[in-house]
Amino acid sequence: MPSPYKDRFAGKKVLVTGASQGIGEATALRFAQEGAQVALNGRKEDKLIAVRDAMPKVSGGEHVIAAGDISKEADVERLMRESIEAMGGLDILVCNAGYQIPSPSEDIKLEDFEGVMAVNVTGVMLPCRAALKYWLENNIHGVIIVNSSVHQIIPKPHYLGYSASKGAVGNIVRSLALEYASRGIRVNAVAPGAIVTPINMSWINDPEQYKAVSSHIPMKRPGESREIADTVAFLASEESTYITGQTLYVDGGLTLYGDFEKNWSS
Repeated sequence: MPSPYKDRFAGKKVLVTGASQGIGEATALRFAQEGAQVALNGRKEDKLIAVRDAMPKVSGGEHVIAAGDISKEADVERLMRESIEAMGGLDILVCNAGYQIPSPSEDIKLEDFEGVMAVNVTGVMLPCRAALKYWLENNIHGVIIVNSSVHQIIPKPHYLGYSASKGAVGNIVRSLALEYASRGIRVNAVAPGAIVTPINMSWINDPEQYKAVSSHIPMKRPGESREIADTVAFLASEESTYITGQTLYVDGGLTLYGDFEKNWSS
C-alpha cells in the first residue's frame, strides 16, 4: 500500500537494521515512499540489493547498502560510518533486526542464548551508540525507533533468550530516552504482536495453528508488516515530537489479555 504522506521524510537520512525482509523491509520501503534516503542493513548483501531495487528512487541521492553483523562492534562502526558518509548524514535510526531460537529452558544451549542476546540487545546498543555520538558531535536532534515485541511484557515459555532480550530492549529505550531528552534526541519502541513475517511462518502456514493464534487476539487476526512500518513512521515523524521513552504496542489488542473477556470473573 503506498503511503499517503508522500514527502513527509523528504531530505531525511534513515538507517534500518534487519532490512532484508519482513518488518525491516516494509519499514525501509515506507520511509522511501515518503521521500527519505535509506541505508539498508542486513547480513546478506544480495537480499538487500533486491530490496533496494524495489524501492522508490530518492531525489538527490541513492539508497545505500550497509551490509554487516550488528552484533559485531567493528562491523557496526564501519557500516554506520560508511552510511553517514554515503548519505551525507543520519537523522533516524531504526533498530529492527532480531531473531529467536526455541528450546525448553532446562535444555537451552549457552551459545544459542548468547547469540539471541547478541543480536537483539548488543545489536541495538551498538548502532544506538554510534548514532548518538554522531548526533551529539553535530548537534542533531535525531530519532531512534527500536523494534521490540509484546514479549517485552508477556512471558514467552521456550524462548528464554528472546523474552530476556525484549525485556532488556524496553529498558534500553527508557534509559536512553531519559539520558538524551534534554539534547532533543527522542527514543521510542514499537512492540509488535503476532505479525505475518518470515520469522513466524511455522504457524502462518499451518491452518490450525493460524486459527489458534488468531483466537487469542481480540481483533481475531495477525498483523501485517505494513502496519508496524506505519507506526514506526509515525514515531519518527514531526507528528510525534513530544513522545519519548515509550513503547507502543501494535498487537491487535493482544496485551489486553483477551481471554479475560469470557474466562474471568471476580
